[in-house]
Amino acid sequence: MGNAALGSLGFIIGTIISLYAAVPALRFVLQWVRADYHNQFAQAIVTLSNPILVPLRRVIPSFGRYDTASLIMVYGVLLFKFLIFKLLPLGGVSAIGRVLDLSAWAVPQLLAVTFIDVIYLLFNVFIFSLIIKAILSWIPNAQGNPIQGVLESITSPVMKPLRGLIPPIGGFDLSVMVAIIGLFALRMFVVGSLTAILLG
Repeated sequence: MGNAALGSLGFIIGTIISLYAAVPALRFVLQWVRADYHNQFAQAIVTLSNPILVPLRRVIPSFGRYDTASLIMVYGVLLFKFLIFKLLPLGGVSAIGRVLDLSAWAVPQLLAVTFIDVIYLLFNVFIFSLIIKAILSWIPNAQGNPIQGVLESITSPVMKPLRGLIPPIGGFDLSVMVAIIGLFALRMFVVGSLTAILLG
């Protein structure tokens, strides 16, 4: 019973921290794609990330158009999650698409898996944006939703090249499915390669 309770607590803690890590990841992507920050959903992302991000930006400058502080925040939040699961008996933690037992991991391994998980999370931003956008396209009157505008900005760099190569067939836009499958495959390759190199 005790292990089950700790496992449930670990799941809740891990999920909450992972969701918060997704906030600066989204903010990084929104800035990279130059999304409209007057959008209500974008403003919510800004509000949620500002308490940590604003102080970070005072010491970590941007690199060109890339918001370096946002990436550092993603890394820090995920590392915090992994340290909690290493130090407390909460069971396995979800990372890089699997459940890991970090209790015996050394610090260099934790730093490496955090880096890989940042890459994994950034892939997920694009993958889930495409999935949610596809779902909303089937819902009447969803076009006015604030999330729709953000999703359009995020998915546009992926979809524009594909739409020129894959025309609609029978009224169905297959380019979205191709993009999702392609990103899943690319994520598998990149994360798998980094895992083999950095974690052995």
